[in-house]
Amino acid sequence: MNREEAAEALQLIRRVVSQARDDSALQNWGVIWVLHAFTNGGGFLGTHLLFLQGHREPGPYALLWGAIIPLNLLSIFWLQRRETAGVRSFIERQVWSIWTTCMAGLALVALANWVMGLQVLFMPVVGCVLIAMAFSVMGALMGRGWYAAAAIYALSALGLARVPHLGFAVLGGLWFATQLTGGLVLVRARRRRLAAGSPQARLV
Repeated sequence: MNREEAAEALQLIRRVVSQARDDSALQNWGVIWVLHAFTNGGGFLGTHLLFLQGHREPGPYALLWGAIIPLNLLSIFWLQRRETAGVRSFIERQVWSIWTTCMAGLALVALANWVMGLQVLFMPVVGCVLIAMAFSVMGALMGRGWYAAAAIYALSALGLARVPHLGFAVLGGLWFATQLTGGLVLVRARRRRLAAGSPQARLV
């Protein structure tokens, strides 16, 4: 390999790395996040109300989230149907991996809470920790701004440990605020990029 070929190879590597960190694919999730701020935030609030009404069996909660989760998935596939042609990007794979893992962790913690028969829920506290970890991973992959959300949830976990009876209400409010804010930021960034005439990058 001569010097010119080496320079071209280095330029290609730099372009691939920059694409891997490019957030244009993530910006396509802005509207989805805004929608899910309402569905998931409402779900956590509904969970809080069910708990206040004395429901301790998993049935009502399974019905509630059994309606919300398919709605979320359908909204993703519907809103992303024009964006997902071709190979799924690195960023898109990370978004799916981070949040499906986080949601599975939340479900497992809720199940453990019920199996242990605890009347004082620890699920919202642990949930805040799991969500903080998810946002922290997003910060490492997609930009330091996401660390702010991670810090908010980490601090909230400590605060909720003092008022566990308010756990799901606080978690719902936090989820609504952070996901709505993040979604609006992504929507705004996407609009600015499209207004500037930048192509919609398809990362591989």
